[in-house]
Amino acid sequence: MDILLSRELEAIKAAGRYRFLRTIETAQSPRVVLDGREVVLMCSNNYLGLADHPRLRRAAKEAIDRYGTSAVASRLVSGTMTLHEELEAALARFKGTQAALVFNCGYMANVGIISSLLGPEDVVFSDELNHASIIDGCRLSQARVVVFPHKDMNALEALLK
Repeated sequence: MDILLSRELEAIKAAGRYRFLRTIETAQSPRVVLDGREVVLMCSNNYLGLADHPRLRRAAKEAIDRYGTSAVASRLVSGTMTLHEELEAALARFKGTQAALVFNCGYMANVGIISSLLGPEDVVFSDELNHASIIDGCRLSQARVVVFPHKDMNALEALLK
């Protein structure tokens, strides 16, 4: 077994698919220090550069002083705080909707929304390279999932007919 795993690991390395952790030595901004040199970070979720914005850092420090560092439970148990409700109300006003719901990450948003809106009587046509959060949301919904080749609109059209 060890020999088999070692061979597989070597094949992954040879193919350039071996993953390893890279330590960033600075705040997660558009430019970071990685391996001792400054580089432009093109692979984060900090699209708007807000992760280290001075105003948001101050607000985060104030929130920690008032609320602590964690909700300590899921929102359904005892983790919903006034801060969540204030944010959701502000987002609803901004979008002109009756209400808004904030999720802790995009993965949870996709899983929660898809599994809530779809059910066993529904059919989902899903690109084979959709994100895991979309795939998991579809599975949890128990909808029938029909997978088509990545970006292949002809294949999708044939399935829809």
